[in-house]
Amino acid sequence: MSNGDKATEYVLTPEDIVWHQTELGPKFWLSNELVDDDYSSLFSAQLTKFGPGGGSSPHSHTYNHAFYFLSGRCKVQIEDDVWEVEAGSFVKVPASKQHSVINDGTEDLVFLVIYDPPNVDDRQ
Repeated sequence: MSNGDKATEYVLTPEDIVWHQTELGPKFWLSNELVDDDYSSLFSAQLTKFGPGGGSSPHSHTYNHAFYFLSGRCKVQIEDDVWEVEAGSFVKVPASKQHSVINDGTEDLVFLVIYDPPNVDDRQ
């Protein structure tokens, strides 16, 4: 990254992203938070990556969140509805709605997750 330390403070390249495998399985990774309370008290954001066949089982949270899909394809379920989703899609998940995301493609599924309110639990 060029332009000294300020560049990495404001701009993250794909090489800057640090991935952490989760306890949810070998095909489920989270990035460090990309937006946290040092930047905003209104929302936080991080990346999620599921390998082919990876995903989350149905669950719910007490907060709103949204997904912006950057690569891959998947099935998103919210309550009883299921959608086929691909890169470029945006999905809103209201608080307390049962939901899941399953990578049914052949490449990694990568998506930005925006949390509202921010930093509501330990996501790393």
